[in-house]
Amino acid sequence: MKKIYLFCIVLFAYFFFFTSCKRDEFTVTFDPNGGDGTIITQNFTEKVAQSLIANTFNYKGFTFHNWNTTPDGTGKTYRDREMIEVSEQMVLYAQWIPFKGTCFVTFNANGGTGTMAQQLFTGFESQPLTANAFTYIDHTFFCWNSKTDGSGDRYRDQEKIEVVTNIVLYAQWFSTPKPCPDIPEFTDIDGNTYNTVQIGSQCWMKENLKTTKYKTGEDIPIGIDDWYDTTGSMYYYNNDISNAAIYGALYNAFAVNTNNLCPEGWHVPSSGELTILANALGGENIAGYKMKTDHGWSGYWGIPDGNGSNESGFSALPAGYYGSYDNSLGNQACFWSTTADTYFYQQGGYLYNSSNSLYIGYFDQRNGLSVRCIKD
Repeated sequence: MKKIYLFCIVLFAYFFFFTSCKRDEFTVTFDPNGGDGTIITQNFTEKVAQSLIANTFNYKGFTFHNWNTTPDGTGKTYRDREMIEVSEQMVLYAQWIPFKGTCFVTFNANGGTGTMAQQLFTGFESQPLTANAFTYIDHTFFCWNSKTDGSGDRYRDQEKIEVVTNIVLYAQWFSTPKPCPDIPEFTDIDGNTYNTVQIGSQCWMKENLKTTKYKTGEDIPIGIDDWYDTTGSMYYYNNDISNAAIYGALYNAFAVNTNNLCPEGWHVPSSGELTILANALGGENIAGYKMKTDHGWSGYWGIPDGNGSNESGFSALPAGYYGSYDNSLGNQACFWSTTADTYFYQQGGYLYNSSNSLYIGYFDQRNGLSVRCIKD
């Protein structure tokens, strides 16, 4: 009987010793917190210290700083590979600091709606700006600016730039141009259809004229065989009819002066009407920028392009002109007026890739220029 009693005591002591000495197991999970990569979950035994697994996460433009028990870094902090004891399940979030020379571009909708993530720039390397994703009802986006009112540094959408400090870029908007209220489009005698645009008090064609017939039905001679001929005629840039689909046709002043070039109810503008157009767009010094398309204009003097904002909706493309040879496709747009100048010269408006202005000057009447019609 005593042997049985002694055996029970020994068994109880053995069970008590080993169960009381067993320790709980815990895990530490590592979160990249914006970074990339994976780190295995680390197992810890209660009251047994060991080093945290070394960080192997990466985050472009950032350097790993430390671990924290909260994503925003407001919790308890641990160094990389720090010797710690763990008494509960734990998630450690990587904490990051920007590389020296790392900058951010923040995009502001500036009246528009939508969201765009900050864009990271590192190591003074240039890269294209993120494409605009903001929208603004009845408005058109045309560029970014470092100031809300557009008076700062201007950047085109997706322009390749270098950033050396954190900046905020504000979306720049203009009211979307509207077609003429009573005639959003019309057709010429050839069957070509043109859109219209209302600019101030004037109703304009939105594309260059490309008819091959006068409104009387008479054909317009194509090609300029005799430079000294004073007959009305037309021309396709580089003698290539396919250019008409984009740039329209070029006409000499003698065709303009028949008063039969524009469709019925429309006419070629006078130089005075071109001045009214310029004034409606803020004056001659800025009107050209507002008339030029936001694409298609060639660069100059190291500037990648000569595009405008086209906030007027006039949509002037660089159709060039014809003198004694083809000239300035991609660089210049020239439009006839009906206003005579001196002998063999006639006034017209012109735009350059290197300027924001609408110029009103004179051209040899034998030149081939674009024509924009204005409603009577």
